[in-house]
Amino acid sequence: MKKRSHVIPLRLNAKELKHLEMQVKLSGLSREEFLRTLVMGAELRAKPCTHHADLLRKISGLCNNANQLARLANTCKEADSEKVEMMLQLVQAIWKEVRDNW
Repeated sequence: MKKRSHVIPLRLNAKELKHLEMQVKLSGLSREEFLRTLVMGAELRAKPCTHHADLLRKISGLCNNANQLARLANTCKEADSEKVEMMLQLVQAIWKEVRDNW
């Protein structure tokens, strides 16, 4: 037995249908799920870009490096200037990628 037993016919002109299909494609949802989400008042966002996962991996690596540097600084009571410089370069590279691609 289906959970959703109510059907609502909807008529659209060509322009409206094209716009709906474009929004559905951007969301990554099925047409029915997209419309249900709109009806329930949820905020719809575009599906993440293909480079999103790569960016998250880079940011994760940056955080790991920052934690390692902080651990080293806490253990030795100082941080190697070369490692600090490398960390700054990583931060700048990731910031540039975020700025250019988002």
